[in-house]
Amino acid sequence: MSVARPPVRSLVASLLLLALAGCGSDSGGGGFELRTTDRAASPSAAIEVKGQWMVYLASEGFTGPVGTDLNGDGDTLDEVAVVVNLSSTDTDELGVAADRAVVQGNEIYLVVDEAEDGTDWNGVNGATDLVLLHWSNTAGVVAFVDTLGSGGSPLLFAVEDRLYYESDTSPVGPDDTSLRYLANAAPLVPVLIESAVGAGQFEPELLAEDDGLLFLGLDEDGVSDFNGDGDQGDQHVLALLDGTDPAARVLNTELAMIDGSAPVAALVLGASDWLVAFLVDELGQGGVNLNDQALFSQPLLPEACLGTPDLDTDDQVLHYLDFSDFAAGTTTPVNTGLVGSDRVLALTNFVVTIASESDSNCDLNADGDTSDDIARWVRTTLPVTPDRDANRMHALASALPGGARGLAVLDNRLVGVIDEVQDNNGDAPHNHDGKLIDHQLVAWIDPAVSNPTWRFTHQNSGNPNFGTGVFDDDGDSEPFAGTSWMAPEAVDGRLGLTFLEEVPGTNPDVGSLNTNLDCSLVAKDTDKTDGLPVWADFETGPTLDFDGVGYAVDKINAGIEIAGAFAFFRVSEVDDNRDYNNDGVANDVVLMRNPLTTCGPVPMATSSAVASQVIVTDRDRGAAFLSSETQAGVDFNGDGDTNDLVVRYFLF
Repeated sequence: MSVARPPVRSLVASLLLLALAGCGSDSGGGGFELRTTDRAASPSAAIEVKGQWMVYLASEGFTGPVGTDLNGDGDTLDEVAVVVNLSSTDTDELGVAADRAVVQGNEIYLVVDEAEDGTDWNGVNGATDLVLLHWSNTAGVVAFVDTLGSGGSPLLFAVEDRLYYESDTSPVGPDDTSLRYLANAAPLVPVLIESAVGAGQFEPELLAEDDGLLFLGLDEDGVSDFNGDGDQGDQHVLALLDGTDPAARVLNTELAMIDGSAPVAALVLGASDWLVAFLVDELGQGGVNLNDQALFSQPLLPEACLGTPDLDTDDQVLHYLDFSDFAAGTTTPVNTGLVGSDRVLALTNFVVTIASESDSNCDLNADGDTSDDIARWVRTTLPVTPDRDANRMHALASALPGGARGLAVLDNRLVGVIDEVQDNNGDAPHNHDGKLIDHQLVAWIDPAVSNPTWRFTHQNSGNPNFGTGVFDDDGDSEPFAGTSWMAPEAVDGRLGLTFLEEVPGTNPDVGSLNTNLDCSLVAKDTDKTDGLPVWADFETGPTLDFDGVGYAVDKINAGIEIAGAFAFFRVSEVDDNRDYNNDGVANDVVLMRNPLTTCGPVPMATSSAVASQVIVTDRDRGAAFLSSETQAGVDFNGDGDTNDLVVRYFLF
């Protein structure tokens, strides 16, 4: 159915001296030529981009003035899969209502609710099942692959040349599982995945994937006791699967997580080996106190809290393991005793989490309250000896937009956003920039060095023209950086975040930073209230250096993405005081790109206000994004209205 890098400059050069390259309408050029899809898209429907393929879900309700039935089921309530070849721009409307799509090589897979699609794809039970369908340009037709597990909205993960999923087929053999994979060479032939020899039958739920390691949840379902805690009521006992090995078996950690969205992390150590970090639920683990000081030979908390240990059993506690040793049976998971929530990270020889003071039963940063979220880490050696110096514990801006929750890894160091309001109880050392106004400040620390210290200033003292420091008219440095958005992870040694004018702008001799000089001066605004896009990296020193451009982004939805040696970001016309899409009013958000190491900013197209990265990309060949017809004032898809979100795409 066809339906060589230039010298690194100070922030003055990096931000002030990168100029406006021009303001254009919704157009591209060269390798960035923009294409527009024919159908409207839903803001909640995921776009998939991989290699030369893009799949988006067209909204029947928004296609045409009164909606259009794209899958022939008699209603206009569905989201229907459309495949686009990014290179040829050929489009195939598959005529199938789908919940999500995954691209694996040249194979396209769809998760389909038969009831929504009005079709009994598997030929049993009527149109009531959740099924996995396949399409390829070679086959040219949509074909049934398998019935999916019925729990929730199942996830699928593509690793190397295989797609992993949970089948509805119950295990038969003694070590069978319900997991299957589909190889690109045989996209319609499910391959059974087994559990470890003698481990028994599993029906895992796929939870997450990180660098080829698959995280699974085992539901005891009133039948089994997968974590040995004496009950059969745990729903997410953690299991692991090496997705890089087609012969790998499911390994049960025998540790329960609180739910399927609990944070996990994996750091590649070598072939089929990872440092794995995760949180274990005390209640799920039988109501045991996993951060009981009696379990550890070294103190877990700062000195001031040793007399008030945590005695409850409702925490999430950080654990780690070395995968290859665990798979070989030579080690077991290690309990760090650190309470965690929302975020875990793994870096060389360390695991990290965000610890709640209230759950820790300790004023970790000694500011007089127990309401803060604190970055805590521990070296992955025994005995367990977490860092417990209160001087290194600062309140994170854990509600920060962007996905990092105020903490990320860059170049094997921790970059944190410290909230001075939360970190300060009238105690001068917690006023980290010495200014009257409290800020959310960017700081970093290397836990591997002797006596590590959070660094709040980002200026190389040996070379005052190097680093992040802003200089006023007198040549004095304003080296602090504040942010309102931070990406969850670094890409190719760069971490996307915003740089707030207001932090160095507290100096009356530092003017507005979203004015550029090198590429010809363009007057935009003179305020100091904007957030500017930067892509930070560590330079000699080490110094945290913020390369970027002087454009005002959407401060809480900057969406900075790094791909193809470019940074892409969402500029706010209101904040930047410029009408980039030429619709006569400066009140929209616009997709803009700039090379990582040179000055060449280009406004590409009207974006949208959907909270997300500004583009969807696999960082290989191309990208796609949602564009708002309403903001642009243009009927991009020619359906007779300007009410839609449309998918636009380009190659690098």
